[in-house]
Amino acid sequence: MLAQDAHIFDSTIWENVRLARPEATSSEVRQALGRARLLDWVDSLPNGVDTWVGEHGDRMSGGERQRLALARVLLADFPVVVLDEPTEHLDLTTADALLADLLEATRDRTVLAITHRLQGHEDFDEIVVLYDGVVAERGTHLDLMRADGRYRTAYEQEVELLV
Repeated sequence: MLAQDAHIFDSTIWENVRLARPEATSSEVRQALGRARLLDWVDSLPNGVDTWVGEHGDRMSGGERQRLALARVLLADFPVVVLDEPTEHLDLTTADALLADLLEATRDRTVLAITHRLQGHEDFDEIVVLYDGVVAERGTHLDLMRADGRYRTAYEQEVELLV
């Protein structure tokens, strides 16, 4: 699971990622960091994967913390990945890049994304819209945009706010 505020431990990058699979090799950890697009940044640090990230990852940006948590999820290699507001608290450019990378890295897995943000999810196989705890609509992005219902209205409002 990739939570909106995934816990980052006051430890090293290496230890934070290996929590997902303690027996992981250095190569597997580096591959997970690479798939999360964090490896170049990690390699630029004086201590590399042995860099301490601080309590709750306070020595990292929000995007770096999310990508570290993503590397952990990718290393775990579970067939089902649950994303709980994975782009919350990120600027739009970072959020879009993180979501695109996440979808690419989990292409062979089942992904359940729980989010209020509608943009960036156009390639999902199915979108389920909940309203008052009940399924109000479901379908692909294109289906829901054609239906002229709650999804389309919310999507258009979101796009309008960003212009």
